[in-house]
Amino acid sequence: MRRRRNGVPKPEKIAAVKEIREKLDSAQVAILTEFQGLNVAEITELRKLFREAGVDYKVYKNTLTGIAARELGVAGVDEFLVGTTAVASSENDPVAPAKIVKDFSAKHNMLKIKAGILNKKVIVSDDVIALASVPPREVLIGMLLGGMQAPISGLLSVLQGPIRNLAYVLKNLAEQKGEGEDVSEEQVNSEEQVNSEEQVNSEEQVNSEEQVNSEEQTNSEEQVNSEEQTNSEEQTNSEEQANKDL
Repeated sequence: MRRRRNGVPKPEKIAAVKEIREKLDSAQVAILTEFQGLNVAEITELRKLFREAGVDYKVYKNTLTGIAARELGVAGVDEFLVGTTAVASSENDPVAPAKIVKDFSAKHNMLKIKAGILNKKVIVSDDVIALASVPPREVLIGMLLGGMQAPISGLLSVLQGPIRNLAYVLKNLAEQKGEGEDVSEEQVNSEEQVNSEEQVNSEEQVNSEEQVNSEEQTNSEEQVNSEEQTNSEEQTNSEEQANKDL
């Protein structure tokens, strides 16, 4: 950072470094671009696209950007800070700025992708292009809420690695979702079978208990009848004996 003659940095430079540092720190992704060669109309169109997507796009001095990155512990960014540098950053969606830069540079080759900063790590231009192919945030949320079996922490861990792997990982996650649905159906079928078996066992138990109760009732009635018959015979014999005695 250029200092005053007394060795103290200018206040505006200190403020600029603070602004860049806070911007990089809060952004989910920051993409370094070079727009030298774009005409006024093209730059206006590009800024409009960023603004509509909620992406901040601003030109910063390379030396100040390098200082801010180093203060955040971002290593390896200085080699990309050559020529004019404009930073596209988003606090909410890491895909939107990458997609805009990719699509716009395909139509206007004067817009160059230098590099990107994701999770305080530098990613190369190929990784930025790969990031642009990731489904939008709303789609990813819908996929997760729709029954994605893999934990979201898995996706976040992938973001810390090469971005080129994201498309492959999302494909695998989609396949895992399909497998998860199959497992769910098997589980339902298994639960239905268990419930059916429990119902059958319950009905068999009820029938068995009813049969036992019926047999006990029959035995009890037979015993009562038997006792009544015995008593009746004893009473008859007693009466006959009494008549004889008379």
